[in-house]
Amino acid sequence: MVSQQRLIGIVVAIIVLVGIVAFIAFMPRAPPQEVPRVVTPTTIVTSPTQMQVQTTPQQTVRITPATSKEELKVAIGTDLDTLDPHDQTTSLVDNVIMHVCDRLFDRDANGNLVPMLATRLDVSSDGLTYTIYLRQGVKFHNGEILTADIVKLNFDRIFNASAKKRLSTYLPNIQSYRAVNDTVFEIKLSKPFAPFTMSLSLVYIVAKEAIERYGDVLSKDLRGLICTGPFRMVEWVKGTRVVLERFDDYWGGNVPLKRIIFYIVPEESTREAMLLAGDVDLVFWPSLASLTRLNQTQGIKVIQYPTYRYVMLHFNFDYPAFQDKRVRHALNYAIDKETVISKIFYGTATLVKGPWQIGMFGYKEIGYYKYDPQKARQLLEEAGYTLGPDGILVHPQYGKFSIKMVHMKGRFPGDVELAQAIQGYLRSIGIEVELVTGDWPWYINTIYLSPSDKAKNGYYLFQRSWGPSIPDPYYTVYFLYSCDMWVGPDKTQHKGINLTSAGRNIGYYCNRDFDNILRSYIVEVDQVKRLELANAMARLLWDDAPAVYLFQLNIFVAAKSNLEGLIFIPGEMIYLAKAYFR
Repeated sequence: MVSQQRLIGIVVAIIVLVGIVAFIAFMPRAPPQEVPRVVTPTTIVTSPTQMQVQTTPQQTVRITPATSKEELKVAIGTDLDTLDPHDQTTSLVDNVIMHVCDRLFDRDANGNLVPMLATRLDVSSDGLTYTIYLRQGVKFHNGEILTADIVKLNFDRIFNASAKKRLSTYLPNIQSYRAVNDTVFEIKLSKPFAPFTMSLSLVYIVAKEAIERYGDVLSKDLRGLICTGPFRMVEWVKGTRVVLERFDDYWGGNVPLKRIIFYIVPEESTREAMLLAGDVDLVFWPSLASLTRLNQTQGIKVIQYPTYRYVMLHFNFDYPAFQDKRVRHALNYAIDKETVISKIFYGTATLVKGPWQIGMFGYKEIGYYKYDPQKARQLLEEAGYTLGPDGILVHPQYGKFSIKMVHMKGRFPGDVELAQAIQGYLRSIGIEVELVTGDWPWYINTIYLSPSDKAKNGYYLFQRSWGPSIPDPYYTVYFLYSCDMWVGPDKTQHKGINLTSAGRNIGYYCNRDFDNILRSYIVEVDQVKRLELANAMARLLWDDAPAVYLFQLNIFVAAKSNLEGLIFIPGEMIYLAKAYFR
């Protein structure tokens, strides 16, 4: 009798499953949606009836009931690696934080500086003094009022000598700063820094309580994330979801949504299935193979917008082979970038022929490492490599050319397939590559390991994507290639060069000629001279090849067609505080 009931249950489940598949397969189609024009974020506000729920073993928060049209459900591919607004590592995580915390200034759709917590900025004629006028009456989530003294506390935290935040590297040449009065904050530079004004749009401000009570615990304890933004973070279940709830008394005005839930879903196909099933309303980075089908699905729209995200492979220069420029050139020639763009990215990526992104100041086509495996083999032979009996290259001094490549999963569509393709291309010229795969938090911790830990694990090649929000090459080449940005524990050295935990140069590339040109570039205010210096930097980096230069991504989101008010801003950011359902 029991077995018969089980059999009936199985038959019913199969019938239901077949029905669902048939429904999805024969859903009515609609013509492609027009991509909406980008607009600028403006305003926001709140007020809920509350109930108590348990979120984590450490804390209890209060969450407001919401109707389906007041709750936005979003699927993203990576978990948060840190909550710290001053220590962000990637735009996808920053896109969550930006709904909780506000910055001194914002940027509009064209990348121009616009008021946020500050309403005005005065810059002295010599470019050394920046006077910031704060918005009055702004409340933090805990009831504190924004003052220049709180801004100073934030700068103290960012530049804390014992624990500098990554944001500090975006604010160079600061000699001093002070609160002039309650609403005016002043910064003095030791020497000009041409993009400094735009760097101020990266400065988040957290409450005094967040700094004094939570300190660096803020990075992992949502109770410390006390800001002035339109939402409060009320839940973070690692690897599962992040819940934001609308903040009462937000300075910016009305916001339609009561709650935003970000679901952590690394698999593109799962994110897509959740959207089609109605489990989420918005998906970051749907499968590129499905874009056309999704765009023709009734009730779904696909939106594309360009980014500055440059995909590369970074060499670890501690590996002897990569100290030879011929080997670095060989790897640049070994990968068929055009085929990768066509087959893996379905033509949505753009080939880049310079060391920084298209659309940035000073970009020009410097050259092109066109796919040429024969040239790659020739360069490797000139560097002293011969094929061993197993088809793997061998060097008389360095031994077998066998390395591990670290790459991420879920950061952008095709990231795993790209790594697999690279593995195949390099194997075809005699380089053995073992892929080491992880989610975003694991990946970011791994690429920022100390030099000795990377060597111990054999991590000598890194899949990397870099997408700054400010269109100046400084924000790419300084962080990725400067000798000053070697990543590692503070107050330690590697090969006589100081390491910094705020560093981003994960491969320990150092070229003093490049650094000298860069130093001249960042203090030069004459645009013609800046272009000349940018061109000199570009040519040097392209020839020296500290990376395998691949392509630039466009970003895609898929959403329910009745979701409106999405605001796209530079740096892969989507502002959701004005979103609403028709």
